[in-house]
Amino acid sequence: MENLTSQVLELGDGSKYFVLRQAVYKGKTYYFAGELTDNEEEFTGEFIFLERVDAEDGGFALDEVTDPDILRVLAKNIKLD
Repeated sequence: MENLTSQVLELGDGSKYFVLRQAVYKGKTYYFAGELTDNEEEFTGEFIFLERVDAEDGGFALDEVTDPDILRVLAKNIKLD
C-alpha cells in the first residue's frame, strides 16, 4: 500500500483534500485530511477522515468515515504534530 501522506486527493464532488496522516485499522486504510481552498494554497478549516475503497481495476475511491466507533479509534490513535 503506497503512502499518500502529503498528497492531494480529489473527491467526486471536486473538493480537494491534503492528506495529513495515513493509518490502517482492521485491514482498511484511512486518511486524515484537510480540505484545500480552490488555489490549493490554504486549508479551509474542514478536516475529515476518509476510508480508501479499492476497486478491481487497481484504482480506488474515497468514502467519508461516519461510524462514530471508527472515528473515535482513529482520532485517538492518529498523532498530529
